[in-house]
Amino acid sequence: MREIIEKHKKLLKIVKEQTGLSDYGMYWLAFLEGGLTIWFLEKILFHWLRF
Repeated sequence: MREIIEKHKKLLKIVKEQTGLSDYGMYWLAFLEGGLTIWFLEKILFHWLRF
């Protein structure tokens, strides 16, 4: 499990360097990504599949 956490930290560091975002910017990016994911799933489940 520790290996996964370390790889994730390295990946986040690489993304931060490439995009030039701060920690605060990364939080907003994660928030928006989560919101878009929920919106997309809601559209699939409740609009196209008629749940």
